[in-house]
Amino acid sequence: MGVSKLAPKLFLAAAGAVGTCCVLKILYARTYKPKQPKGYKKQQPLSDQSSNPPRSPSTDCTRDAFREKKIPTDLDYVVIGTGMGSLYCAALLAKAGKKCLLIEQHYVAGGCTHSFEDHGYEFDTGLHYVGRMEKYKKLLDLVSTNVKVDWAKMGCEEDGYCYDEIKLGDDKPYKIRAGEEAFVSDLIEEFPDEAEAVREYVRLCKRVNKKADMYFYGKLFSPWIQYLLNKLVNKEYFEFASKSTWDVVCQLTSNKRLRGILCGQFGDYGLKPQDSSFLIQAGITAHYLGGAFYPIGGSQMISKALIPTIEAAGGRVLVSCRVKTIDVDGR
Repeated sequence: MGVSKLAPKLFLAAAGAVGTCCVLKILYARTYKPKQPKGYKKQQPLSDQSSNPPRSPSTDCTRDAFREKKIPTDLDYVVIGTGMGSLYCAALLAKAGKKCLLIEQHYVAGGCTHSFEDHGYEFDTGLHYVGRMEKYKKLLDLVSTNVKVDWAKMGCEEDGYCYDEIKLGDDKPYKIRAGEEAFVSDLIEEFPDEAEAVREYVRLCKRVNKKADMYFYGKLFSPWIQYLLNKLVNKEYFEFASKSTWDVVCQLTSNKRLRGILCGQFGDYGLKPQDSSFLIQAGITAHYLGGAFYPIGGSQMISKALIPTIEAAGGRVLVSCRVKTIDVDGR
């Protein structure tokens, strides 16, 4: 049989194998009822589970200074650094009954979620706003024991919950309101001759952002299935990931002011539109289409919600301790 005749059959076979795997994964996810991990129901407060002295109730859990006597016994994991990834991972492990010690060289835990005061004003250091709160609040509440973080929608009803303003030269600031409908209608009102470009930009951002989901979901499978998915399903993902934000926007419109507004959120990821992948621009735009939110009480509330979960499993989060070496027994 010639290669030309065999190729369609190989393609169908590969597509069928991928489809079957996906269906089996979905069926498994719907029918599988996970059991509570070992130790989950046996969690006790730190004072009951460890012979080491517990943290004083008056001590801010994000500023618990390192002392050797504070290190819990029988640790399961030691985590270096207390950024969001470390804290959330340790909180998940704590929910599974694991005892974690987190070590931080700064005087406050939380990484880019920590805040500080200066002359009576509080400043955050990294987290300025978050989108898609219907998703991320559930994920945070899942591993928060005693403290639940509440979120305020940025802006107000009078300004349509404006969450960003873009200032171009001496022009009047352009305000971005919450909601896809508002995002599109406001731009078309500002640029009536560019309606098609505006709608196509939003469509592309949503589509490319969705394509990224399939790319990362594919990493759950074996390498050869990932290879097939990338060849058969993720071509568009790689196409737009390799294009710059500026190139895509310039293909949509020749209006310089509209280009500036569409690219105006580049500050969220810190690269010039000419240097950034359109993939990250699409992700930012799609992420905030529903509006932006800020934690009530400040960004430090996130770490204050996660640390008690770690402590409840017998773990500890200690700051002002720089790790110089890592010694692993038997290595």
